[in-house]
Amino acid sequence: MALVIATRRLRLLLRVWTVVFALGAIDFFVFPYLTVRILNSTAKSLGMHEVVALNAGQDFWLTLAVPYMIVVAALSWVAQRGERIQAQPVQFLMLAKASSSLTSLALFVFGGFPYAFLANFVVDGAIVLITYWFYRAAKAELVFPAR
Repeated sequence: MALVIATRRLRLLLRVWTVVFALGAIDFFVFPYLTVRILNSTAKSLGMHEVVALNAGQDFWLTLAVPYMIVVAALSWVAQRGERIQAQPVQFLMLAKASSSLTSLALFVFGGFPYAFLANFVVDGAIVLITYWFYRAAKAELVFPAR
């Protein structure tokens, strides 16, 4: 019974991540300047550096950020849509978010402590930890790829 509850919780979490990441893709594409301005306004109140808002050549990074959010939304959706949750997409989701979190930490430390990178480190790190906690609780019921 505990495994069934753990699986239901993981499935619900993955559905929530699907919506959150899809909205993130829309936000990154439609409101990139506003998102950076909001993060920068918070940075000042914390006494941290701002990041430079997107412009001309930096808009190129939107072509990477938006698809990344779409992929992590798709991983969340695909993992939970069958009768049993697929382990591998959840693992890839955690890998993507851990990579994003650690990259943000490096950019925060080596880039003069701009707040936006710290915020992303915390948010994506929390996503990894929360997802792993739910994943571990439901692990016995997950479907793993054949070897």
